[in-house]
Amino acid sequence: MATYSIRDLEKLSGIKAHTIRIWEQRYNIIEPKRTATNIRYYTDEDLQYLLNIAFLNRNGMRISKIARLTQTEVLERVENIAEESEEQSNLLQRLTMAMMEFNELEFERILNQEAEKSGFEALLTKLLLPFLEKLSLLWLTGAVRIVHEQFVHHLIRQRLAHQLYLLGHEPAKEERPRVLLFEPLGEQQEILLLLYHYYLRSRGCATCYLGSQIPPKELEVAVEQFKPTCIFTTSSTNNGQLSPQEFLGALCQRYPDIQIFCSAQPIMHPLEAAPNLSLFEDFSEFIDFLSELS
Repeated sequence: MATYSIRDLEKLSGIKAHTIRIWEQRYNIIEPKRTATNIRYYTDEDLQYLLNIAFLNRNGMRISKIARLTQTEVLERVENIAEESEEQSNLLQRLTMAMMEFNELEFERILNQEAEKSGFEALLTKLLLPFLEKLSLLWLTGAVRIVHEQFVHHLIRQRLAHQLYLLGHEPAKEERPRVLLFEPLGEQQEILLLLYHYYLRSRGCATCYLGSQIPPKELEVAVEQFKPTCIFTTSSTNNGQLSPQEFLGALCQRYPDIQIFCSAQPIMHPLEAAPNLSLFEDFSEFIDFLSELS
């Protein structure tokens, strides 16, 4: 039987040793064994279990929820997701082909089938978000052109706008945040901002959606009139003369009493020292935020 140190687990699972220790202490995920000289070690079974946990976590399941499952239930969830992943891979291929052929009818037909089968939010998280991630990779490798990207962005934007319309205009719940959403100059992540908008509105938040290319002076007008408790934005490129870090730092200083939420890269995490700033590395972290809000 092989044995592993916590550093071995880190290398094999991709989960930081610090995170593994937190999972051990807070959730009793795995319990290390100890040698006669009190040195911690892990077994093959521990490694396999941790790999399964990491798989579920990467597929959107929160660690607090995983911790409530038995080892048998964890394995069952992994097997179910693996089957879904194969089906999802086929759907992603079909969406990609429809995009490359500019086949709007086929693209819409696939989305309609999945929305009818699983619901709109499942369509977003299980198909459209993975598709957009794949599209980003295809763009970076030069496999798709601007026209392909614009073609599908229009179709997705149109669908999101329709779903927002279907939500209607019921009064927001008083205990929910008042949220202003905008993209600064230079940003091109409007689909992501629309996703934030849909989810927040569907949870009863009062929202004010400003869209893209909003300069600071215009933002001030909206903040003064709408009086948000939260601002949602994106930042991945230089905005005018400011780097993403400088832009967010200035935003936090300008509105110290408003909570700022931003989709940003992990490299920007030192900015979390700002007391009114929270960064979302990926959409699953935003979904966790919504769960806490609910």
